[in-house]
Amino acid sequence: MPTHTGAGWPRPAAAWLVPLLLVVLAGSVRLYRLDQPPRIYFDETYYARDARDLLRHGVEQDFVVHPPVGKWLIAAGVAAAGFEPFGWRVAAALAGTLTVLVTYLAGLRLFRRRGAAALAALLLAVDGLAFTMSRIAMLDVFLGLFVVTGFWLLLADRDRAWPGIAADGGHRGGAAPPSQWRRPRRWLAGVALGLALATKWSALLAVGAAGLLVLGGELARHRAATGRLAPGVGPVLGSVVVTLAVVPAAVYVLSYGPWFARFPQTHAGRQLCPDPRTCPVPAAGRVRAWLDEQRDIAVFHRDLDADHPYRAPALTWPLLGRPVAYYVESCDGDTPRRECVVARGAIAEILGLGNPAVWWPALAAYPALAWLAVVRRDWPAAAVLVFLAGQYLPWLASPRPVLFFYATPLAPFVCLGLAHAAWRARRWRALRWLPTGVGALAVAGFVFWYPLLAGVEISRAAWNLRIWADSWI
Repeated sequence: MPTHTGAGWPRPAAAWLVPLLLVVLAGSVRLYRLDQPPRIYFDETYYARDARDLLRHGVEQDFVVHPPVGKWLIAAGVAAAGFEPFGWRVAAALAGTLTVLVTYLAGLRLFRRRGAAALAALLLAVDGLAFTMSRIAMLDVFLGLFVVTGFWLLLADRDRAWPGIAADGGHRGGAAPPSQWRRPRRWLAGVALGLALATKWSALLAVGAAGLLVLGGELARHRAATGRLAPGVGPVLGSVVVTLAVVPAAVYVLSYGPWFARFPQTHAGRQLCPDPRTCPVPAAGRVRAWLDEQRDIAVFHRDLDADHPYRAPALTWPLLGRPVAYYVESCDGDTPRRECVVARGAIAEILGLGNPAVWWPALAAYPALAWLAVVRRDWPAAAVLVFLAGQYLPWLASPRPVLFFYATPLAPFVCLGLAHAAWRARRWRALRWLPTGVGALAVAGFVFWYPLLAGVEISRAAWNLRIWADSWI
């Protein structure tokens, strides 16, 4: 891979110094004051307690509507640091930090420019949605990590399979690509996407995007090399189905291994086994019970019609129309002082708000990406758009209520897209400042909105200064 740094460091030093600095930055802001607020808040009431059940019993004790992998990761933090705020949040903080690193690695594969990759990772490190979801015991940050890891592995598979690949996505000839089945990185991508699926079912959107990316990329590469579409689509399609559908499904089923092993302790098992010491349900019965539970989960998601105060139709996500207030404490003149958590006249809030200095400039980047992908046949732009559109557009037709934090796995691709558009724009002399400007603006936005992202106690006037829309209240 080319080692352009896009900066003044010597290339060998930049190879490890750039990602190290990004990890230190992302990890520092995520771990600082991680134990605040010092209590369970928002949906931690489900996931922190589910994680505790996993440690105590090997399974969740109640009916749950999400698969177990993310909760096992939260449980790992609890096992290491105790059942306290830092313990049930530390896994999310580490996952959010790793997501920044993997976004950087994916950017290197996509852009072949260290500066562009670093810009994408920096944008993610200071994005408000990615930040807040890295500091709460919920599942979406793990979903985002596994999705972008799968994306990175697919890019690595493409690079290894086509040694003659050019930086702009064109083909320069060289050795023939390996068999569709001898693609270890594609198999590993299937494992990563399987872990995403075993965290939340919404990973199905990323699985579909991955299939489209690989299938379209293989056909495009064959056409670039031979001047015609591949006559044998079957091997490509077969490989896609096995590595990116069968493998994720197998990982999903395997994630329920403890559920089958500790069946008498599960919600379904306690209904079928009055005495868990002598559970009469054979293996086939446990499989039927598991299938019934999967059906019940599907029915729950299909029929969910809760009137959530922070419902945010997907159309509003790019505009940051309705972020979620995870935590709010205030003290006004009518509240007895002994009941106040903050000083009188102050407010502390954790608002799941994407960084406006990232998400709003990205609105201008999307048409540029589309033009690059369609007119210029720019591979990086096309790859980012496939994962952006594949994970976003289906939510527009969702009949169930959705919330803005469902966009967490989109955040790495928003940042990759904005970084790519800004880096391409610097080819014009008048816009050479744009990548630096985009990065500086994003950092300034993060610093400005940080009190609302981290629950820092501020005055009501300072809070009002940062609430730019009535829908943010």
